[in-house]
Amino acid sequence: MAKQFEGPILPFLRLDAAAALPKFRQVQDQLRMAILRGHLRAGTRLPASRILAQELGLSRQTLVRVLENLKAEGFLEARQGAGTFVSAALPPQSPKPRFAPAEGDAPPRLSRIGALSRSVSADIGQMEQKPFLPNQPALDRFPFAVWRKCWNAVTRGGRAAMGYGDVAGELMLRQRIAEYLALHRRDSCDPEQIVITPGGHAAFTLAALALADPGDGIWFEDPGPVTTSNLFRTLGLRLCPVEVDSDGMDVAGAMARHPDARLAFVMPSRHHPLGVTLSLPRRLALLEWARVNDTWIIEDDYDSEFRYDGAPLPSMRSVDSHGRVIYAGSFSKALYPGIRVGYLVLPPQLVGAFRNLSALIHRSVPVETQLALAEFIGGGHFASHLRRMRSLYAERRETFQQAGRIALGGLARVDCSESGLNALAWLEDGRDDRTAHRAALDAGLQCYPLSDYAIVTPRPGALILGYAGVPTERMTPYLGRLAEALSRQ
Repeated sequence: MAKQFEGPILPFLRLDAAAALPKFRQVQDQLRMAILRGHLRAGTRLPASRILAQELGLSRQTLVRVLENLKAEGFLEARQGAGTFVSAALPPQSPKPRFAPAEGDAPPRLSRIGALSRSVSADIGQMEQKPFLPNQPALDRFPFAVWRKCWNAVTRGGRAAMGYGDVAGELMLRQRIAEYLALHRRDSCDPEQIVITPGGHAAFTLAALALADPGDGIWFEDPGPVTTSNLFRTLGLRLCPVEVDSDGMDVAGAMARHPDARLAFVMPSRHHPLGVTLSLPRRLALLEWARVNDTWIIEDDYDSEFRYDGAPLPSMRSVDSHGRVIYAGSFSKALYPGIRVGYLVLPPQLVGAFRNLSALIHRSVPVETQLALAEFIGGGHFASHLRRMRSLYAERRETFQQAGRIALGGLARVDCSESGLNALAWLEDGRDDRTAHRAALDAGLQCYPLSDYAIVTPRPGALILGYAGVPTERMTPYLGRLAEALSRQ
């Protein structure tokens, strides 16, 4: 920074030429925060606009504009013949980092849900984009140019996408989803049965809030997805773990151990993380339990689009003749996680309640995104993208299986299910999967330990590895790196 001729040195002022924020706003915001945080105390004299302009490489007119704006906001004051000062009317500020709790402060008083949320992990978005990250689609193969054209087509020159939109979701998108489900999932529904949500977890939240009270039980597959089990716990539901075997959820065991549950959460087309499918006899038994006991089934259709041996399996909702299934889908695996669009297909008698609850909690998913997605599906691009990705992931799955058996021989047994984006590596010789997970992270790889998904039922150690986002030519080197990490345990 240039030499300071008058006033205090302001080393906290930094301009980022690559930032979208205009430079005058960067300076203005940084000065405001310096005052609020106590770095510039009340009564402190600022350098003249000419000096600040020289230091920052900006025009004097720009700095005058910044200072005048802060005067208007009450942060600065001008004193005739003396210069510009931090307003003396401001209360004293302690120069400690913002948001840092003071030592000895008591924990904040929270609601029951707030207190529960403090005790669970919700860092799903913090995972680094490293090789073998589970549930990761091949983002580099997404048709960005086509998506941009769809986006431009529905937003160019119109105001229709600038309002709140239908609380249940834009009709055009609901129609496209209904058409897709009928054609590709063999599951016909009316667009009026669909409610659009900001992602899959928002769909689960709506279902839990609308259909169960705090303390009610929910059947949950053990092992099962950590963030979803934590979600239901935080909402006050009583988690009822149900063992999973080669036929999926043990429905008979659940009825014997948890007969009073209000909900069942199930992934029938492809269980995560074990990759098994729920057998037809168990599907029918689950539907009968829901009918007889006036309970509800939340069907998470987890990455069912990517089945490599035959067509995708029909949903459980498609064989539900009594309206007990709430079907939840999303576009996070089929397209990309950041799109944040999910949906529910509801029994007709629940549509009104879910629409209203969605309006109160979410209001609506961004209309522009919905319309662009509707255009993307209606133009045939979604189906084409799925076909390309299914072929690509099948190739990567085969490469992973072959290279994994060689690279991990004696260390882990590779297990790829017939669908999905992930594989399991069952560790040999009693290796601990949490220790193996740390070794993989140290080697620059990413995976999840199966133990983190277990609720009460212990299982042999295994690593959950995502192969879909790994280029075929990099599979063998990355698996070699994993083998080296495991051999050092």
